Amino acid sequence: MLESRLLERLDTKKSQLDELRPLPLAAVNRLKEQILVEWIYNSNAIEGSTITLHETKLILETGLTIGGKSLREHFEVINHRDAIEYVEALTNSNELPTPFHIRQIHKLVLTQIDN
Repeated sequence: MLESRLLERLDTKKSQLDELRPLPLAAVNRLKEQILVEWIYNSNAIEGSTITLHETKLILETGLTIGGKSLREHFEVINHRDAIEYVEALTNSNELPTPFHIRQIHKLVLTQIDN
């Protein structure tokens, strides 16, 4: 029952979104930024980071460190963004992933952390 209602709500939301297409470029860019910030925040929170959603956004926008937070947590935010951008560029290139790409992602994630 709950699953059925959830699917109906999703279908309704999808239909509403489809009516607005094509979305203006500015709206697409805002959505991408919001998704990126939430993705990085949630991924790092799962790993035990104490950086808040707001602080994640601030780090990404300014590069500044947050008082009372470790440099490791700061680098986790920056590195995650860099790894996501790398994967996005790789997918846009239509190049098949190779072991080199996997190692590069690993390197990006651990820059200034695992040195």
